[in-house]
Amino acid sequence: MKALNKIGMLVAMYLLAVLAGMGVARASEVTVKFKTFPDGPTLDKNVISAGCETATADNFPDYKFLFWDNQGAISWSKKVDICVGSGDTTATAWYIPIGGGGPCPDTGCYITTFAFSMDHDEILKDGTPITLVNPDSPEVWASGSSTVITADGPEDVSAFSALAFPSHKAEPFRYWQELGTSIDTPIGIVYNATQNSTAWVIAFYGPDPCQYLKNELASCLDGDGPSGPLNCSGFKKELNSCQEKNREISSSPSLAGIEK
Repeated sequence: MKALNKIGMLVAMYLLAVLAGMGVARASEVTVKFKTFPDGPTLDKNVISAGCETATADNFPDYKFLFWDNQGAISWSKKVDICVGSGDTTATAWYIPIGGGGPCPDTGCYITTFAFSMDHDEILKDGTPITLVNPDSPEVWASGSSTVITADGPEDVSAFSALAFPSHKAEPFRYWQELGTSIDTPIGIVYNATQNSTAWVIAFYGPDPCQYLKNELASCLDGDGPSGPLNCSGFKKELNSCQEKNREISSSPSLAGIEK
């Protein structure tokens, strides 16, 4: 009888320990960072542990806001809505130091390119997004380099159609964006660098943010209702809006919300 009571107590203690462990399990959170592009200091940081919050890219002395990577979604507006999901994620406001630029250095004018993973919120540290430069003359682009000389004339700079970031599988190219301007860089895998340009230009990579809507539209178009083909205009409108927002098709001539 005493042995049975002892076993019962041990089982009860085990169940209580399990329940207690479940009670103190850490909830998901979003770490919000304010970082200097491409690899400078973190200017500030906080954590959102529940629900949704509207975050504003604060002003920091000597730094200019560039864009948000809000858990894989790029936004050029200073304000974004950040919501906690089922796992730990990050939302980063990226900044660039104010100043620099000016005339070309003694070595000549050149653009600098960066590859950026949208869903992993990271910059490719070793390697380049560039696969081809044309006309690549008279100064020849060094294969594997992230810079292209523009002192002798304009250059067409082509990005890899897909690029692998360390420890992650290859991701498809999404679009180019020249930094420091409120104008969208034309859509396409080729960036047109002007003569004597010293621009910094990002090649964004990541999964198609509109794929789920493409799947929904395809399913709708394949289906039939009681009176014939389904009305899929709502899906088409949503997909069009998503593709404009994420630079898959042309939209307005300026980046929504970005400040000059």
